Amino acid sequence: METVRATIEWTPEIDRFVLWNDDLAGRAFVPEPFGDVTDNLLLEVDEHDEETGRIVGVELAILEFDRWDALPQLDLLWQLPRQEPLPLDELLRRLQRELRQQSQHTASPA
Repeated sequence: METVRATIEWTPEIDRFVLWNDDLAGRAFVPEPFGDVTDNLLLEVDEHDEETGRIVGVELAILEFDRWDALPQLDLLWQLPRQEPLPLDELLRRLQRELRQQSQHTASPA
């Protein structure tokens, strides 16, 4: 299985989460919906707007995401900095737990 270096971008106020494939950073892409309208694979397109078959990233509302059966099975491992490579579903489940805890901690009164 191929391993891709990845980074995340998360806007907690609107729960917009993107897992980016660092090797394809800055490439043009089109969203390919799965599950809900806010859940997308971001597919690379070339200069002719043709899909290349490569995945630029994954976008979803991570705090509320529960459609794990709709998540595409990819033949890729995703590796965040200083972490071990994981399949997409395992990585997203881990990040969801972490971000939910962070969000609850931030929302708790001091």
